[in-house]
Amino acid sequence: MSEETVDYNDLSEAEWAEIRRQRITPKEVAKRVARILKPHRPDYHYLKKVFQHTRELLEITPEKARKRLPELLTDTELITFYEAVWNAKNTNHLVMIKLLIYTGIRNAELTNVQIKDVDLTNCTVRIEQGKGKKDRYVLFPMTFRGELAQYVEKQKRSGAKFLFESNRLGAFSTRRIRQIIKEYSEQSGIEKRVYPHLFRHQIITYLTRKGIISPKLQLLSGHSEEKSLAIYRDLALADVAEEYESAMEKFPVK
Repeated sequence: MSEETVDYNDLSEAEWAEIRRQRITPKEVAKRVARILKPHRPDYHYLKKVFQHTRELLEITPEKARKRLPELLTDTELITFYEAVWNAKNTNHLVMIKLLIYTGIRNAELTNVQIKDVDLTNCTVRIEQGKGKKDRYVLFPMTFRGELAQYVEKQKRSGAKFLFESNRLGAFSTRRIRQIIKEYSEQSGIEKRVYPHLFRHQIITYLTRKGIISPKLQLLSGHSEEKSLAIYRDLALADVAEEYESAMEKFPVK
């Protein structure tokens, strides 16, 4: 069968293996292409166009990267982790980790939260210039309001600007927050990898199981997709608050 008549979509693994075996190396191909292009003195943009047209002529489209599902904690593991945090009796860490768990806030967003961003009346935290350079609000459960209020007052008395500050009176770094989470993970004896963004996956998965639909989850989590924006624009945070509060009543961490 000639190459022109081959339907590559129908090739078996063995046939693909044979094709790969007969191929010349990418480096050798690059040398041949370079010999052709060198007399034309190509710059970056010229090369970019050459390979764009090459892909089109060969009908090659980029493969979508496979998204790996994170290995979530079970309810028992989440409680075990939280107990390690509780037993350490570090108020800063306790409130910080609870906020991560309850809101699904991103690590980098958490470091930038200031005291003025906390609305204890409406149980929201303002995220300024989050991912995509967009401002938004996240919810926390009413059961957490009293504890957070006490912590906010403590921070105000100390003259803090940020909600979470290190001993040097500056905002925590994302690296330091990862270290804190890792330390408590090791203390808890959990074998799974525990890191700040895992709690984001954890709460979004939990709320999904509780029946909160995708557009509302986008509002809570800060995700945005163009195809969902028509519905997304019409939603207000208040529309989601009741469902969120109801779902959080049975959340394992109290």
